[in-house]
Amino acid sequence: MTIIYLYRSLAVYGGIERIFIDKINYLAENLGYKIYIVTWEQGTHPIIHPLSPKATHIDLGILFYKEYTYTFIKRMWAHRQMEKLFFKKIQDLVSDTQADIVIGASCEFPTMVGMNLLGNSVRTILESHSMRKSIEKDIEGVKNPFTRLAFRWKNKQLHRLVQQMSAFVTLTRNDARDWSEITDAIVIPNLLHYYPPELTINTSTHKRVISAGRLTEQKGYDLLLATWSIVHQQHPDWTLEIYGDGEDREMLSKQIEEKSLQTAVYLYHATPDIYDKYKQSDFYVMSSRWEGFGLVLAEAMSCGIPCVSFDCPHGPSDIIKNGEDGLLVENGNVEQLAKNIGYLIEHEDIRMEMGRKARENVKRYLPENVMPQWQKLFESLILKN
Repeated sequence: MTIIYLYRSLAVYGGIERIFIDKINYLAENLGYKIYIVTWEQGTHPIIHPLSPKATHIDLGILFYKEYTYTFIKRMWAHRQMEKLFFKKIQDLVSDTQADIVIGASCEFPTMVGMNLLGNSVRTILESHSMRKSIEKDIEGVKNPFTRLAFRWKNKQLHRLVQQMSAFVTLTRNDARDWSEITDAIVIPNLLHYYPPELTINTSTHKRVISAGRLTEQKGYDLLLATWSIVHQQHPDWTLEIYGDGEDREMLSKQIEEKSLQTAVYLYHATPDIYDKYKQSDFYVMSSRWEGFGLVLAEAMSCGIPCVSFDCPHGPSDIIKNGEDGLLVENGNVEQLAKNIGYLIEHEDIRMEMGRKARENVKRYLPENVMPQWQKLFESLILKN
């Protein structure tokens, strides 16, 4: 079986890139598929994670981002020219490789349109690594009638392209429900990149809680700091460690100072040794306003620590079994989040038991459990063809 994956670039360290390459390597190494990974803005940057020598990387060298260096009219012309070249190169590659399946790993319009233009010559799969609300143009609150009209048209085009795919894959059950009026989505979760093979459960308390992610509004670290301000009053000997980088770093640092949390909250840069940090913590906390999946929860659970999370759309409720291997909290409810953090701090025996169950339950995201779902999808599409 020959499969082409489409993705803008693999030059930035991130969760999607990590999972994307893991899937490709598994298909090439374990199932013997002929895999082409096609990027268009990779340039001279190395692929950020090791790629199997059995997979082939091709960069089309179409730099869409350069259009923003032009004035508006010229930008529109440049974009159209790059799109035409992009579509032709994809069509030529499908023809040359005799591909069976083309997979778009993002809901970007050039990717979706290019796949749609392939017609019935090949099976197409679109992956959503986010949620419907974050992919669509948000019309709510837009007062300008022309902008509202443009957004409605854009969303209509998105829905049409999604419907024309051979299959549409989401990461969570709730996101699949959100798309149900548009298409029947197939749910295949992210796979867990690493599962510590041997783990000595430390029965001592570190008095340390961890969180990790991009420092952006989506991740809700402003809400977490407000939460920790409450926790700190009751448990001043416990600390919170946040690992990540992003545009909100300065704002969060200022918030830490304003709340006098300098000795209670530590803001660290992203680290490749995050698993070691999980193991040195008592539990994980997620304060995201929304998620595509929330893989960090599964990572932390694989290290034997439970998670407390806002029940945000979407992901946490798929990963955490509330009351068994972690705790779910009403989305955005800072007081409730503080209360549940305090509960795990004060109940060490329950915290330890939840951690043991978390490590066991999260095995459902191991590659050997997730990748057969992809294999089944591929084979079903080929049979339909």
